Amino acid sequence: MPLDPAPSLASALPGAARPGPAGGGDDDAVDHLERALTLVGRAILRLGVPAHALAEGEHVDRSGYWVLHRLDECGAAVRLSDLAVLLELDLSTVSRQVRQLVEGGLVTREPDPGDGRACLLALSARGRAVLDAVRQSRRDVLHQALRGWSPAQRVAITSALVRLADDLPPATHGAPGPGRGEEPPGGGA
Repeated sequence: MPLDPAPSLASALPGAARPGPAGGGDDDAVDHLERALTLVGRAILRLGVPAHALAEGEHVDRSGYWVLHRLDECGAAVRLSDLAVLLELDLSTVSRQVRQLVEGGLVTREPDPGDGRACLLALSARGRAVLDAVRQSRRDVLHQALRGWSPAQRVAITSALVRLADDLPPATHGAPGPGRGEEPPGGGA
C-alpha cells in the first residue's frame, strides 16, 4: 500500500481534528500540536520557490531562500560570519550558499568599510523581487487553505501561533548550531 506523503492531521491523529475530551488531556494536546506543526512545516517546505518567481535559467533552492529570508530580517548588510550565526549553520555551508546567490545576482557583496578583510552581504533588488514573489506565493496558498475559515478562526490561529512563536526558546536542545554543518529546514533540495 503506497504511503500518503502528506497525511492530514485528521488521518494522522484520530480525534485530533475534533475539539473536546478525546483522551489524556494536556499531554495528548501537546502531542497533537507537535504533529500538527510537523505537518504544517512539511507543507510549507514543499512550497519551495515558485518557478514564476525566477528568471529563465535561474535557480534558488530552499536553502537559498532561507539565506535571502535571513538577510531580509537583518534589515542591513551583514558579515558572512554573522549570517552563519543567524542561520545556525557552519561558516563553510553558508559561504557556499552565499556564493551561489551572489553569482545569481540575488545577494550583493561589498567590502566592509570598517574592516577591509571582510565583506558585507545584502539582498540585491533581484533578491528582493524573488523573496517577495515567494512570500506572495505562500500567502496565496495560505489564503486558499483558509478560505473556509471564519474571520474569527483566522484571527485565533494567527494569535495562537504568534504567541507560541514568542514563547518558544530561541534555541532548543539538539537544534542545529554553528559548526554542526547542518542545513536549514528543508535542506538543500
